[in-house]
Formats: sequence, C-alpha cells, structure tokens
Amino acid sequence: MEQQTTKRPPRTWLKWILGLIVLIAIVQIATKKNTDSTGSTTPSKATLDSALVAVKAEKKVADAVITDASVLYAWVKDDGTRRDGYAEYLCQLLNERKTGIERVKIVEVGTQGQPGADNAYGRLLGNCWCKDYSH
Repeated sequence: MEQQTTKRPPRTWLKWILGLIVLIAIVQIATKKNTDSTGSTTPSKATLDSALVAVKAEKKVADAVITDASVLYAWVKDDGTRRDGYAEYLCQLLNERKTGIERVKIVEVGTQGQPGADNAYGRLLGNCWCKDYSH
C-alpha cells in the first residue's frame, strides 16, 4: 500500500512575521546612535577637541582638559569669588556643541597636586552639573 504524502501549504503568515522582524532589526541597527554602556551618546573626538579649543579661547581660562569621566576642568586665576556661575556658562557653551560633558569644575591655576587641593587638578573654585543646563 502506498502512503500518500500531503504537502503542507506554505505558511505565508510565518514568512511575513519573520520578514517583519528582520526589517525591524535592520532599521534599529541603521538608526542606532553611538552610545556607551550607560546609554549616553558618545561625541566624536573632533567635537570634543573643538569644544576644548573654544573653552581655552575664553579670557579667564588659563588651561583646560576633558577627562575620560566626562568632566571639564578649567584652570583660572582666583579672584576671591565663587565660580559656579562661570562653570554654568561653560556648561552652556559645551551643551551648544553637543559634547555630552556631564560636569564642569573650575579650579585655581597653579594648585595642581598641592596640599589642600580638592583633587589632583587643584583647589575647586566652582562647579556645575551640565545635564541641569541643557536648555
């Protein structure tokens, strides 16, 4: 006796679902932003370099550096006033350039590594969290 084999009809709905999943994956990969492990957007080196040049061009800034921890340290002369407002201004400057810098710390020039300094960068004169000023 011969067994009859019946062919299953193609499951077109399954093909459509798989195709849709693949399409969604491709779109997500194509539109994904460059993010780090915390999910924040990572700016390009050119963006950071350009922003650092702009900060260093400020009259009050003797020197500046951007750390791997997304902190801008700017060295200025101490005139006896708090520099939180100046740190806020630099945050706005950095935010306009979409640098992703999280914090600005204004430190006294010439106090790096000295006793009484707040950290290795020097004595803190002012600071600002930039994410609070991303208008």
